[in-house]
Amino acid sequence: MNNLINEFSSLIQSVPKIIRALSNTDYKPSPTKWSKKEILGHLCDSATMNHKRFIDRLSSKDELVLELYKQNSWVELNDYQNSYTIEEILTLWTALNSRFMIVLANISEEQWKLQYTSQNEESVTLSWLFTDYIDHMKHHLNQILG
Repeated sequence: MNNLINEFSSLIQSVPKIIRALSNTDYKPSPTKWSKKEILGHLCDSATMNHKRFIDRLSSKDELVLELYKQNSWVELNDYQNSYTIEEILTLWTALNSRFMIVLANISEEQWKLQYTSQNEESVTLSWLFTDYIDHMKHHLNQILG
C-alpha cells in the first residue's frame, strides 16, 4: 500500500498545478454532461464519502455495508458549476485529500484487511477500497485533462 499512498501524495501535489493551467473549465459539453469543474467537484464528493467510509470502518467493530451515494445529486446540490471558481474547488479537493492522507498514513497492515460488505453481498477490504478510490480519481482526472 505504500506505493499507492505515495502515488496519492504525488497526485495531491501535482493535480492543482496541472488543472490551474487548463482553460475552459466551465464548459459543459451538454446539459447532461459534467464540466471539468463539476468533475473536480465530484472528486471532492468522492473524497468526502471515502474519508467517511474509512473512519467508519476503522472506528467500528460492527459489520458494515458499503454505503453508496447519489453522485449526480451531490454535484447538482453542491452547484459546483455556478457557485465556485475552479480555484475554490481545487482548494477544497486538496484539503479533503490531505486530510484523508492523514488517516491513511496511520493505518496498520492489519487494518488494511478490515472489510465492508458491498451492496451485492461481497466482502471488500480497505485496501481494495483505497485502490478503487485512486483508480476512480485517475479516471476522472483523465477526463478533465482529455
